[in-house]
Amino acid sequence: MKLTKTFLTSRAIFGVLTLGLTVLTSCGTVSQSKNVLTVNGANYTVAQFERLSKELISTKQLPSTTGQIAGADSKNILSALVRFIMDDEFLQANGESITDLDRKTVTDTIAADDPYHSWSQELQRLSIDLSVAKTVVARVKTPDSKKLEKMYSASPGSAGALCVRHIVVATEKESRNILKQLNDGADFIALAKEFSTEPTAKETGGALQLEASDCIPIINFPDIYDLDFIQAVLGAKVGVPSGPVKSALGYHIIMNRPYSEIAESLSKLPAADAGPRLALGFFLTSKVTVNPRFGTWNSALGKVE
Repeated sequence: MKLTKTFLTSRAIFGVLTLGLTVLTSCGTVSQSKNVLTVNGANYTVAQFERLSKELISTKQLPSTTGQIAGADSKNILSALVRFIMDDEFLQANGESITDLDRKTVTDTIAADDPYHSWSQELQRLSIDLSVAKTVVARVKTPDSKKLEKMYSASPGSAGALCVRHIVVATEKESRNILKQLNDGADFIALAKEFSTEPTAKETGGALQLEASDCIPIINFPDIYDLDFIQAVLGAKVGVPSGPVKSALGYHIIMNRPYSEIAESLSKLPAADAGPRLALGFFLTSKVTVNPRFGTWNSALGKVE
């Protein structure tokens, strides 16, 4: 069981989940030099990372002629650690956890003479938990309406879907004029019907929809909308018009719709996809910072560079 394979597999899965989205915490630094990275306030220290690195070298999981891990390998390990911490936090927040039985599904496949058995408990757990996390995430169910409302109101993206109205016009000047009207109390739907150049705006009032649903899973957004547009939506507050945001279509004023408007649509998203959908929302709204000695967090790619 080669650990680097586990790390690379985890990194690939993370890349699929993030789908190239640019999240709000794209690059950060850690002020405390004792930490190599911080995920949502949870720290992984330089000492822990150095201990892990030494073990990977001593067990020949990573090549080294100098006693130090190469820069690219170091960044791959850090990327896997971010995912490891995020998985644990997401599962805890949703009443799930990786069990001994989950781990057994992997450990039962490891040969008796595999080097895995000589690794430290920390390294064993890291490797196994990264391997089984995707299966456990799939067990997470859609939260009840009260919790879903709390999540959505605090950070719309954390619900795993985006429920948006927008008004798109040709020029920045026009968009700023519309934003001013909205801030002065004008009705968003009325202005969308009157000014938006989107062909369906007169019928939808600027609502973005997918298969008649008012909420679109985040995983679908990169196939439809520009990354700048997605980033702006992820950062916008519920019920507050914001912008302008430039895209290939023009200049947008956007608004995450109030929960009362979209509660039914959000709750009716496919239950079978709830875990991965909510996990992606959690990852995209997480705050990741990396000690600049070791690299920076590139959220667009879901890895440390």
